[in-house]
Amino acid sequence: MTGLLVSVRSASEAEAALRGGATLIDVKEPRHGPLGRATATQWSQVAAAVAQRVPVSVACGELAEADGNVLAAVPASVSFAKCGLAGCAALSDWPQRWRVWAERLPPQVAPVAVLYADWRAAGAPDPAEVLRYGAACRCPALLCDTWAKDGRTLLEHLTPAALRTLTRTARRCGMRIVLAGSLQLRDLHHVLALEPDFVAVRGAVCQGGRTGRVQAERVAQFAHHLVQAARPREAAGLTRGTGRLDPPRESARLLDISRAEFDT
Repeated sequence: MTGLLVSVRSASEAEAALRGGATLIDVKEPRHGPLGRATATQWSQVAAAVAQRVPVSVACGELAEADGNVLAAVPASVSFAKCGLAGCAALSDWPQRWRVWAERLPPQVAPVAVLYADWRAAGAPDPAEVLRYGAACRCPALLCDTWAKDGRTLLEHLTPAALRTLTRTARRCGMRIVLAGSLQLRDLHHVLALEPDFVAVRGAVCQGGRTGRVQAERVAQFAHHLVQAARPREAAGLTRGTGRLDPPRESARLLDISRAEFDT
């Protein structure tokens, strides 16, 4: 069944997310951007609060502004880290920079490839490039998010056909699928049809929007709808989402993916 990733900024928010049924906790500071990096103290406090009950990931900001020195502060119980690629389309060496960033992660932390659905507005590499290099780096998962937090969702930036191509291609690369991008309850029917391993939210489960506070009851409502929406698909044998992220597969390979497949 598809798992629920909730992004939090504090230990208290992590506790609220867990009470509501989150199956993966992500640490970010939403005031600092779509993948805003929290402080090392926030990372440690959230990791301690979660106490290995579910996996933990951390957001590390954008690659073009990344500070690799902070990676040594990632707690030992963190399993995944991600870094956005906004502004990297103008950098011919962004794949090398990304690989260096990933190699500086602590040994237990796996890099997650990040694809911005509004990649043109973000000045990010196109989806085909991100998938190719994510596979080459043996990333265990692909996060599809939105860069601009302007109220438009993932589904408003990429067509259903483009999203199907994206998810199917990522699976052929051995990558799990995490779908985010200002998703709301009303979007679940369309999102689950893509069979993601996780749906990722923050604003939808906060009081006061994405910079507000995570509320356990809102997380529980989202988790309940995930379960209810998944049941008919499970009964029909249609559900593929696993609700987990596995270590990188040694067999992940570079595929010949066309940028045109993702043009909308």
